[in-house]
Amino acid sequence: MLELPIFVINLTHDEARRAHMQVLLQRLGLRAELVPGVDGRRLSAADRAAYDPARALRVYGVAMMDTEIACYLSHYRLWERMVREQLEVALILEDDLEISANFPQLIAELLADPSPPWLVVRLESQRNRVLDPKTLKDRGRPIKTLMAGTLVELNIHVLGSGAYLMRQTGARRLLDYGRRIFMPLDHTMDRFWENGIVPYVVRPLPVRQRAALGTSIGARPAGRHKGYPLAVRIARRWQRWVDGVRKRIFVLLR
Repeated sequence: MLELPIFVINLTHDEARRAHMQVLLQRLGLRAELVPGVDGRRLSAADRAAYDPARALRVYGVAMMDTEIACYLSHYRLWERMVREQLEVALILEDDLEISANFPQLIAELLADPSPPWLVVRLESQRNRVLDPKTLKDRGRPIKTLMAGTLVELNIHVLGSGAYLMRQTGARRLLDYGRRIFMPLDHTMDRFWENGIVPYVVRPLPVRQRAALGTSIGARPAGRHKGYPLAVRIARRWQRWVDGVRKRIFVLLR
């Protein structure tokens, strides 16, 4: 049995996902705490106050949906809990996952390192470049060979927040960086040149989303990138250029 806090984010009304995760965790021999997620249909005034719509348009390019804000807050509050309860490391999972049988061994191996280089290890991704890398850049830099896979350092976006292992230092950095919401959670975590959290994954990735369960975020409206004033579109293009330069400088300095 793994001896670390494991949290599973689950909306209170979503009994099907909750039942799925309970069966899955039992099969893996993992003991986890089900944590009620923030419901995008019931955001409070305080929840909405954390959202920065102007920055979202400039950096993300579109206004965020309520469900994206709710997902972000669900994770953010777990990071706050890690700091409040002085948890040195925690495993955070969403509730629509499939997990490989060697997952407990993999986590145990990552935790056994007395001086880990990582602050956050992402265990799930939705990017083909991460899942099946074709180029040297996408493959990243192998850091450590594990019995259950390989720990890899990347300098590209991971795009996935369904499962990750986090140290308290990583939680503190993201709490500080992400206090104002301007992008979906996984995009915010991917801004390593600003938040200072170098992306790490384990290959092969041991977790994937279970498509049959659908998405609790919901479908993004078609054409939502269209119709913004020219000034907004220019600001977005400038921001993308700036991000590209800063990212390259961060990688070169490392």
